[in-house]
Amino acid sequence: MLQQTTVQTVLPRYRPFLRRFPTLRALARAPLDDVLAAWSGLGYYARARNLHRAANLVVQRHGGRLPDDLEALRALPGMGDYMSQAVAAIAFGRSTLPMDANIRRVVSRLFATGDPAPRLAEVISPARPGDSIAAIFDLGQTICRPRDPDCPACPVRSNCRAEATGSTADFPPRPARAPLRPFYRCAAAILSRGRILMRRRQKGWLAGMWELPGEEADRLGDARKRFRRRFPEASPLPAATVEQPIAGRRVRVEIYPAPGAPAGAGDRWMTVSEVEESASPSLTKKIVRRIVPDRPGRRTISK
Repeated sequence: MLQQTTVQTVLPRYRPFLRRFPTLRALARAPLDDVLAAWSGLGYYARARNLHRAANLVVQRHGGRLPDDLEALRALPGMGDYMSQAVAAIAFGRSTLPMDANIRRVVSRLFATGDPAPRLAEVISPARPGDSIAAIFDLGQTICRPRDPDCPACPVRSNCRAEATGSTADFPPRPARAPLRPFYRCAAAILSRGRILMRRRQKGWLAGMWELPGEEADRLGDARKRFRRRFPEASPLPAATVEQPIAGRRVRVEIYPAPGAPAGAGDRWMTVSEVEESASPSLTKKIVRRIVPDRPGRRTISK
């Protein structure tokens, strides 16, 4: 959950997720739809799909117990080099050198270096590697923050070269942030008796999620052309527009009332509460709350 997501965002969802899936076997048995629904709001849904696949592989290959071998961990979907090393160190006491953003920042400032990887081993206890990694991670989360670090409260302040030279803000060197890529989607609001038509995405970055039927493209004109071909009965003008940054993109969604559009195979009519409980992106839920009337017959879209 913490991959590319802040602790503040994860905390409200972490314990409910564990209560719903208390063991790897329970997670493996659960339908993917349930896992995606429980993950809703955290974004980067490929992580949830990988977690579900990994749980199934652990049950199939390792009897339901997470392996303590670094290579076996790395072979699980979604683990990668950092995750496998962090789990091996924290859960099983293996001597590894995981490097995430928090650890990179702490070590970079401690040694005033732009390349902290070679220095990480110097601050890892050979006898307690897991505790060392967890401590450095927590230090980066709570005290050695990217902005406004609480240096007076830092337990290693006297050893920090960046603090001694007044150059904390210079470490680690920050690469230029890539601008958000514009992305456009035209969505059909097809309503009937207080329910809205939802369609499951079959591929791409939100595969498996429920969303409004529509078309999308990197250019707004292309998205609109594709949408018009598929939904000629839709209103000529959007009734609402919603924007939100998602996974490195600035996503703009235009919502068009389409009362005469037919449902397709596999589509599902949902109430607002059903959408809220479904495996739908948070942006889709936000849109549905705006456009589905609280009572049949009332207005359908609010700007």
